[in-house]
Amino acid sequence: MAFKLLNAIQRFVPQTFKIKLKEKLGVPSQLSTFQRLQKSGYQPKICLDIGAYEGSWATSFLTIFPDTEILMIEAQQHKQSILKQQTATYSKLDYRIALLGAAKKEVAFNIYETASSVLKENNETGALVETRTLTTLDNLVTDTIFTQADFIKIDTQGYELEILKGAKNTLQHTEFILLEVSMIDIYQNCPLIADVFEFMNHIGFVLYDICDLMRRPYDKALYQSDFLFIKHTSPLRAVKRWN
Repeated sequence: MAFKLLNAIQRFVPQTFKIKLKEKLGVPSQLSTFQRLQKSGYQPKICLDIGAYEGSWATSFLTIFPDTEILMIEAQQHKQSILKQQTATYSKLDYRIALLGAAKKEVAFNIYETASSVLKENNETGALVETRTLTTLDNLVTDTIFTQADFIKIDTQGYELEILKGAKNTLQHTEFILLEVSMIDIYQNCPLIADVFEFMNHIGFVLYDICDLMRRPYDKALYQSDFLFIKHTSPLRAVKRWN
């Protein structure tokens, strides 16, 4: 009864109030993280949105950082028309349809709307499977301004580290990397949180903030989280004081 009452009350609470309350309580969110970065003086010039889907993350990022040039990269070919519409609406957006990885090769790509991945899920989902050719991020952005990306977001259902392996040149200019990190291996051979931290430390990045917590409906166990990593030499890490 109490749970139903709480749900009923929540329906009448304005969304803006919910956002402000979460921020006051310190509840992790990408919005609050980006707002804090903006207040600290951080202004990304070039951003890569890998796993762009329909472009909603990129347009949201522009509300905080309106001067950032963003390249949306999406593997699902049927999203091209939607992404093209986004670029017509927002002059700071561009897009490419490409499947990224550590090296050029053919793979089976499992298409399942918001959960498409090169990796296969441990549970059968009925995903459409098609043969695709991987390219690397470095190859994709060669001879473009996007080789200078200082902010990279990757949400590719467990394939994030493979993409970073193919981005050695691009990462030389990158200050922040936002990754979706898994705590439960929903996908076969999916790197989990310990694997991600080890890899990120190896390439010179450390955790800066936790931006989101996602729990699976089955048992409310922590399933995935959005972690923001920062280059260990960033000036934003220079201040060590508490207040």
